[in-house]
Amino acid sequence: MKKLDFDKKINKKKLRKPKVCLPEMDKQNGKDVVVQMLQCEGSQGISQWNFLYIFLLFFILFSALFFSLANLQIVQGQEMVERSQRNSIRISSIPAYRGVIFDKNGQKVVENVPAVNVYLNIDVFLDAQMDIDEEKLRNVSRTLEEILGEKWKDTSEDEISYESIYQKVISIYSSDPYFSNILLARDIDNDMAISIKSLGEELEGVVLEDESKRNYLYPEQFSHILGYVGEASLSDVEKYEYVSNNDIVGKLGIEKYYDEILAGKNGELATEVNALGHSITGSSYIITPQESGKSLYMTIDAKVQSKIYEILKEAVKENGATGAAVVIEDVNNGEILSMVSYPGYDSNEFVGGISQESYNQFLEDERIPLLNRPIAAQVPPGSTFKSLVATAALDSGAINTSTIYTSRRGYTFSSGAPFQEFQNNAYGRLNVIQAIARSSNIFFCETIRHWDIDELVPYLRDFGIGQYTGIDIPGEMPGRLPSPENKIYLAEHGATWLDPIWYPEGDGCNSVIGQGITLVTPIQMANWIAAIANNGTLYTPHVIEKSVDDEGNEEILKFEPLNEDFISPKPLEIVRKGMWSVVHSDLGSAKILRDVGEEVAVKTGTAEFGALNEKGEYEHTHVWIAGFYPFEDPKYSFVIFFEDGGLSFESLPHARTILSWLISSGYK
Repeated sequence: MKKLDFDKKINKKKLRKPKVCLPEMDKQNGKDVVVQMLQCEGSQGISQWNFLYIFLLFFILFSALFFSLANLQIVQGQEMVERSQRNSIRISSIPAYRGVIFDKNGQKVVENVPAVNVYLNIDVFLDAQMDIDEEKLRNVSRTLEEILGEKWKDTSEDEISYESIYQKVISIYSSDPYFSNILLARDIDNDMAISIKSLGEELEGVVLEDESKRNYLYPEQFSHILGYVGEASLSDVEKYEYVSNNDIVGKLGIEKYYDEILAGKNGELATEVNALGHSITGSSYIITPQESGKSLYMTIDAKVQSKIYEILKEAVKENGATGAAVVIEDVNNGEILSMVSYPGYDSNEFVGGISQESYNQFLEDERIPLLNRPIAAQVPPGSTFKSLVATAALDSGAINTSTIYTSRRGYTFSSGAPFQEFQNNAYGRLNVIQAIARSSNIFFCETIRHWDIDELVPYLRDFGIGQYTGIDIPGEMPGRLPSPENKIYLAEHGATWLDPIWYPEGDGCNSVIGQGITLVTPIQMANWIAAIANNGTLYTPHVIEKSVDDEGNEEILKFEPLNEDFISPKPLEIVRKGMWSVVHSDLGSAKILRDVGEEVAVKTGTAEFGALNEKGEYEHTHVWIAGFYPFEDPKYSFVIFFEDGGLSFESLPHARTILSWLISSGYK
């Protein structure tokens, strides 16, 4: 059978007309040459459709290929480059040198000392698909946990706690797969370091780095001022642009407030590594050099701070107080010479992280050692508040030096509530200077009964009551104004012991003697006493004077006054005379302070709190002793506070000890 006939049969079975192509003869050379395919019987229409189908098919295929390549090069290009570089180059951070901190005389109070930290190089545990070899990681984690004990669990109080090193590594790597070196423990001891080095192959991927840690040279005396540092938490990294994973950042105190100045800027180091992730000797180079942080110079004198801390320690023990605070402020600029909170805590316990057990001990201590009392203890001011009330009343014209009120043992308000002098004394006829000297409750009660609380409150606000002073230490509390609005708000929001009504007699009289809902902090009191002493400027209190870079360039920090020219000079002069009389007149209750070496002016206060005893007296009292010196040319204001510390006259000997030492040591 001819091939043509065979093809016809095949095509009949396929039910379609056969395609027959008839070649033309090339007459020139006598050979059969197909010169064109125009005579293919029945094929012309079908060929056009086939061509279209083939064209579309190729178009789709090439389009898919094009977009795939574009995605790899443009969208995933940087990621692929980084992944390829990970196989040979490791980028690590060069920690910046953290600035140190000095007292006002150049005495170092914080330094950096050598420390060994433990890291895990995650590259060693990754396969070609960038997946973790979990079995290998578990083995290394278990071995490390045996060596480090609880050390790897030490954290700052705001860090995440993990059950195992394995869990920690997985968690960190999952959140950031390009994070090569994962910090496992800080400041390990020598025995731990030797054990890790001796198990080199078994602990493949574990790296020891010689770095530094903070060392606080006055761990308790400065704890509430300096604070401490710790490992950056996730929230730190998200909140601050200059913070990266594994960084050390300030957690409390001026370490936190001035963290960006102290921290400097980390550098970047590129290191060539082999297939196992081990660095190749001599292959490292610096991409970006680190910049050291600036050092800080405080306004605080370490000698004064240490001495007052020791005096308070003995005084608290003798008085049976819960705690104590002292603030000494330069009345001419707001610089803090000393700010002591007792009890303190050892800041070094937080360096490198603190165990949960140790941290819980701080939280459970009834003395609340973590409370920064000078800026965060909000308590009633007692009779020290009379210095403010007298100033405001004199300035407003509610009273003058000729105003006389008679002090009797006490009286009963129209509501039936009693009000009396301290210990039911009766002082007779008093003017404002005598009332300050005697600390007469009745005089100031009569003042507000003939005046109005709504006229007093703006003056109190001008002196900073219910306001932040803006001191350069985190954690300050604002206190509370004794306003009708505040009382009603408290009564309607949880203070069930209060009536949501302002009683002009009872509430007004309690407020002007520093009781009721009035709350202040020691730093607020030192600041308003300073304003009385300097003739009416309320400065921003601060503990840092200047910063200095590693080339010796200084930058003096500037703090604008909070308020000035808000009170007339004459009322301040009268109140200063009243405070002088507390010490130097026969009427005064602080005669023990006459021989401290300079003329001091003082106002004492005893703030009652807690439950009433069978005699109707409060079982607990806070003690305040506030003043300034020298009287003629004031230099320093001071506040001495004893929490649950008895009566003010019982604490005057301790005030005498502090003032005598200060003045004899040249702080005048």
